[in-house]
Amino acid sequence: MSLSRKLFISCILALFALFAGGLVSYAQQTLPIKGKVIDQGGLPVPGAAVIEKGTSNGVSTDSEGAFQIGVKKGATLVVSCIGYSDQEVAARNGITITLSEDNLFLDEVVVLAYGTQKKQFVIGSVTQVTSKDIVKAPTTDVTNMLAGKLAGVTAIQASGTPGEDQANITVRGLATYGGNSGPLYIIDGMESGQISNLNPNDIASISVLKDAATAAIYGVKGGNGVILITTKSGSRADHATITYDGSYTLTRNTAMPEMLNAREYIYWHNLARMLDGNAPLWTDDAIKTMQANGVTGDDAWLDAGGTDWRSTIYNDFGTLQQHNISASGGNDKYSYYSSMGYMDQQGIVKNTGLTRYNVRANIDAKLAQGLRYNINMTGRYTYRHMPGYSFNSSLQYIQGYFNPIQRANYCIPIIKNTYTDADGVTYPLALLNGQMVLSPDSALTESGYSDSRTYETAIRSTLEYSFDRVEFLKGLKASVFGGFNFAMSNAKSFEHSYELYYFDRSSLQASKTVSQGIPESTFSKSYSHDWSYTLRPQITYDRTFGKHVISAIALYEQTGRYSESMWGNKTGYVAEEPMDLNNGTTTISPVEGRHYNTADIGFAERLSYIYDEKYLLELTARQDASYIFAPENRWGVFPSVAVGWTISKENFFSDHVHFVDFMKLRASIGQLGSNDCSPYLWQNRYRSNAPGYFYGFNNRPVAAFYTDGYVYSDLTWSHMTCYNAGFEATMFKNKLSVEFDWFYKYTDRILENAGGNVYAPSLGKNHPSYINTGTMDDRGLELVVTHNNWLSNGFSYSVKGMFSWSRNKVLSRLVADSQPYYGNIVIGQPLGQLYGYHYIGLFETEEQIAAAPAPPSGYYMIGDCMYEDINGDGQFDRIQDYVQVGRSTLPEINYSLNLELAWKGFSLTALFYGVGLCDYPLNGYYASTGHVDGTIYTRPFYESGNTFKYLVERMYRPVEEYPGQYGENYTPNTNTKYPRLHGTYNSNNDYLSEILVVSGAYFRLKNLQLAYSLPAKLVRFAGLSKASVYVAGTNLFTITEFPYMDPENPGINNGYYPQQKTYSLGVNLTF
Repeated sequence: MSLSRKLFISCILALFALFAGGLVSYAQQTLPIKGKVIDQGGLPVPGAAVIEKGTSNGVSTDSEGAFQIGVKKGATLVVSCIGYSDQEVAARNGITITLSEDNLFLDEVVVLAYGTQKKQFVIGSVTQVTSKDIVKAPTTDVTNMLAGKLAGVTAIQASGTPGEDQANITVRGLATYGGNSGPLYIIDGMESGQISNLNPNDIASISVLKDAATAAIYGVKGGNGVILITTKSGSRADHATITYDGSYTLTRNTAMPEMLNAREYIYWHNLARMLDGNAPLWTDDAIKTMQANGVTGDDAWLDAGGTDWRSTIYNDFGTLQQHNISASGGNDKYSYYSSMGYMDQQGIVKNTGLTRYNVRANIDAKLAQGLRYNINMTGRYTYRHMPGYSFNSSLQYIQGYFNPIQRANYCIPIIKNTYTDADGVTYPLALLNGQMVLSPDSALTESGYSDSRTYETAIRSTLEYSFDRVEFLKGLKASVFGGFNFAMSNAKSFEHSYELYYFDRSSLQASKTVSQGIPESTFSKSYSHDWSYTLRPQITYDRTFGKHVISAIALYEQTGRYSESMWGNKTGYVAEEPMDLNNGTTTISPVEGRHYNTADIGFAERLSYIYDEKYLLELTARQDASYIFAPENRWGVFPSVAVGWTISKENFFSDHVHFVDFMKLRASIGQLGSNDCSPYLWQNRYRSNAPGYFYGFNNRPVAAFYTDGYVYSDLTWSHMTCYNAGFEATMFKNKLSVEFDWFYKYTDRILENAGGNVYAPSLGKNHPSYINTGTMDDRGLELVVTHNNWLSNGFSYSVKGMFSWSRNKVLSRLVADSQPYYGNIVIGQPLGQLYGYHYIGLFETEEQIAAAPAPPSGYYMIGDCMYEDINGDGQFDRIQDYVQVGRSTLPEINYSLNLELAWKGFSLTALFYGVGLCDYPLNGYYASTGHVDGTIYTRPFYESGNTFKYLVERMYRPVEEYPGQYGENYTPNTNTKYPRLHGTYNSNNDYLSEILVVSGAYFRLKNLQLAYSLPAKLVRFAGLSKASVYVAGTNLFTITEFPYMDPENPGINNGYYPQQKTYSLGVNLTF
């Protein structure tokens, strides 16, 4: 173990030891108290917590609401239960305690920008979940817990790769195509670039600010929404609570289409070649020759299915174990929360994994009367291990050439995965695919490694003083917030080829070679560190004058960031240890490095006014300055105004509408911005180059600085004007609540590149021209309906349904870039819109083929795709003949259903989540580049490789011209939309058209958890205050139009790391 890692872990243990203490023990004579807890209807309340105030002494009520506890003389009992208001009563034997239902909607405290507010007084659009709603199933990434939990938030998990399985988050769709589309993340008051490594067990609440009324105070950074994360803090209950939560999880792939086995492959591949007019390749004689050459098994081996190449790269199960222990407590002077977390994930793909350690300590202390100090500290260590052959997204891997997962799909099942040569030495055996040779399983275990280690630490600190002791200054507070983030990452990889044999389809023999994609042993090493800070002095005022409530905030915020990185690689290593750059014999590229600084300042103000708890007004403004723009354009102002009316408090409403308990109408308008573009465009920029200019007597080139780019002093912010209107209501004695929002966002002055070649003006060439010219809009609505009820016999339930819809449209932009290619941004269309040739059917006759224009590429046969020549010029052209062939790849609809049931210690929670009105292309990446090389979902038998069983069974097969033309068991298939089955590639069928577009809509059981809280007597006997066990699962089933891939993570581009379904067993103990 390295010294730095030892030091890091030692600091973790020291921090936890410092703050986890504080259990107060005492030995005094106690009095036995028996009692019962009931609700307002006289029914027993099981599972209620009964605690002796000021101590850790507590019990839970049984299924009949009864409890028994020993307390000190004169003690006070504190009784609490979810769904009910807390109750404090004097302890006496035989007591019956009645709990009243809690109005969770009105009393809920919502975390907003730079403060909190009761939900009934919030007039912006904000949605929030708390800790009890977040962790319903073990997960490695916080972002994956957000799907279906927050209205207006889309969370799509793009990969199952350990360390890269975070969800892509968008808030209320997309309203810009310039730069970043993700939300701003704020953790405990400070901006964070990502939240993936945050320990889910440390989170107290997550709030999403969705409109200008709530997000405008973040100005230029709030345009895509703001996600506020607040971590847990301790209580001032004068006793310590220690909690342990542990789980063990098994993972499986969610959707893996069935491949052809050995006998199926022989039949279908031979048939495909015959349909092309070619002779079968895998004849009985060929198989016997292969058996004699030792590259395939005997007939029984072939009958059993041959080689299942997927099983060579996938584990039976992936595993995930998580352990978290926390301590919290305090008294009237201070409170604390501390935690330690450990997570270890072993991927479903062999030789992939992730390990993470987390530590946190949050302290809040009253230093003196009116003076409060808060400090939050956290540290993380993350280790990620991957094989030498990567699953990354460079071009060659997108095409899947050297991706082990893609290779496993294409390798044919009629050859073995190992070969023993004449000397008795066993080597990997793989398929020669064109010029590419790679053994899928050996690529994972024999190709080297790619490891990274990341160390992160963060500190947030607030010093606050209240002026309440001065009568005329009551309600005034002054505070200073300071935050610091630091991250350091070290990565190294050693990639090397390995010896193997390949199977040659021509000779039917195995020949020795080396794996391809890595020509020789290569060692790469990189280092980076990044730090950022935030400084924020702030003044707040909050005071009530009769029926008038006034709240105000004014602050100054300064942020800065520094980042530095260095990397290099060499080849020609003769041994794996010791491994360092000095030991390589050949330099691929010299050691390189770079660094950059950023800085921003801003002022923000917010004024809120409430009259008689009925009429609400809020004014917000933010003034931001950014180094990105020229001094004359550096400042931007982003205002908002919001109004609200609690109509249920009006007599004319409450006297006539009795079933409505609370109803509030609200509306807002405001402006947000974005400066997400390259910095320093407004300045002369220089770049060094060797060789540069020619001068001197020998006309020799020398290194020089030259101007790099053109000065654009007129560039400025893009502006987003946001409108929002909605209402909130609770009905039927708070058993039903409804929230509705409508929104519209208009973005103008989006930065665009107007074209031109990237050459410096000093070299006399063209230069790119940047202008603020783009506009687009985004509109939508959101609906949340919640129903809670408590029935007899301790049964309670909650049902929460969410629905959101949003649609964007590009209104104007540079016409030259508005061509209907997939991936392009087209005027009048949404982002992500699919374009291709219009499919009009399959060729049924030779006459149709003769009358058709020449194919875009490839050739025509009966059963191949027939496209419409839109402009009638007799040829196919992407600009002239492309049309819309589906919807956008971005979902317009998101919906979810959350169910919670509880009965006598048992609880069941389920989250169903779905998306709709979206499509994706089966030829994936290639559609956007003009390539028609096909994917495994569109092109069977690529280089004679294997294919999906469903695909060959559904493809067009013509009627025989004479019986037995294609074998004894041949059956035609002419009633299908799938094009003709080919054994040799026909690129005509792989152009994007309607038949290669499938719906991306799905409905899935995202989370399911069944938990049981152990009886109070058993828990007390074990020396605990609470104990529960649970089983949980994620992605347990999915309903979708196209079941052959996971619709949330459609691995279209040949090679991808599949998403997982999980099965977990866990325990939660409280001491």
